[in-house]
Amino acid sequence: MTSEFGTACVDMLRPGPLSACQIASVLGAPPSTVSGHLLELRHAGLVSEQRRGKWVYSQLVDAEPVTAVLDPVLASIHDDPQIRKDAVAAAGLHGRSPAALCACADVTERGTT
Repeated sequence: MTSEFGTACVDMLRPGPLSACQIASVLGAPPSTVSGHLLELRHAGLVSEQRRGKWVYSQLVDAEPVTAVLDPVLASIHDDPQIRKDAVAAAGLHGRSPAALCACADVTERGTT
């Protein structure tokens, strides 16, 4: 896995696709940082992208070799308190538009707040 941060991203994608802004809002990181980790995960063949309008959503690849690797890794971190907290926060984001989250992140990233 790319890092503890990348592992958290993968865990949040288990229930379904999320945008970089949605993940960033949970992790308290800039969307650009999350996008970089998602790019590494895509290059590793663990994550794919899907464009919906102007938003790009990442999702776990649904392939037997990938799940055979990811399932034990994700099971081993399941009891981590921060991972559990992040998963609960991310669950509330599925199906919601990332527009407001990205607008807030853009302002914060530029340092105007």
